[in-house]
Amino acid sequence: MAEIDIYTWADIDALCARLAASIHEPFDVVVCVLRGGAVPGVILANALGIDLVLGIKVEQRGQLTGAGQGGGAYRAEKAAVVVPLNGVDLRGRRVLVVDDVLDSGESVRLVVDTIVEAGAAVAKVATLQVKAYSPMRPDYYVEERTNWLFYPWMSGRELQEMEARLETARSR
Repeated sequence: MAEIDIYTWADIDALCARLAASIHEPFDVVVCVLRGGAVPGVILANALGIDLVLGIKVEQRGQLTGAGQGGGAYRAEKAAVVVPLNGVDLRGRRVLVVDDVLDSGESVRLVVDTIVEAGAAVAKVATLQVKAYSPMRPDYYVEERTNWLFYPWMSGRELQEMEARLETARSR
């Protein structure tokens, strides 16, 4: 049964340092998938010496499976961009897309497609973690996880919602 792994700011610093150390190619731009990719994206941009940091907000209205459902497979509703890059010229740029965790891959896939459509020469993905059951793998990541993840930038309400969903899954 899944649990919740709770991360501290020190944990995030360590994960970001390990992620930055694994990236051995140049990038011109970091695009953070908001909200989860904002903090790791800025930390990575600083570590890699990248001055241009952008954000794109993608919404996914809910997961269809997860925590004890679907045999560990994760399926989510279709993702949609709700705050676009607003015509930023990415032609010929090498773009690193950053998010905290890759679950279904729907959000990241949509962001990469958007960046490629904007003319980026390269679009690669970096995440702190990837779920073991994810159908997609980022180009760079630090570790694989199966549990739910609670990061220090998340709210207490989000933790309570995770706990309630886990309790519901356990009672089935």
